[in-house]
Amino acid sequence: MLKRIIIIILGAVSVILGIMYYAGGEMAGGEPIYTDHILIWGAILAVIAAAMALLFPLAQIIAQPKRGKGTLIGILSLVIVVLIAYGLASSEPLSFPTPNPDNVPPVLKRVGTGLITMYLLVGIGLVSILFTEISKSFK
Repeated sequence: MLKRIIIIILGAVSVILGIMYYAGGEMAGGEPIYTDHILIWGAILAVIAAAMALLFPLAQIIAQPKRGKGTLIGILSLVIVVLIAYGLASSEPLSFPTPNPDNVPPVLKRVGTGLITMYLLVGIGLVSILFTEISKSFK
């Protein structure tokens, strides 16, 4: 019951912010007035979703340790992929015609890690799909 109430509240806030966004008018540059509010709400929802995606599997592992072995292996595999991507990412500043405040080694390292992680996960996914389909044809 509590879950349903929370979902209704989150949905209602989203609908209200959506109505405010589209009916709220525009600033001088043509940007809707409530753009920042929508972006902040989207970030809040993303953090809630990420927290739930981490907390529920961990609670499942604690509740049923034998069944949680596969989940734990998946989490550790993901951590290994991120660490490999971090090792491959470059932090060398880029050359731009105008100065860029985000062109600093820590930001470049994080962005590179995210991109390389995505590339590795997409590649692993494609290889696993191909392997599954090819192995099915030999059975």
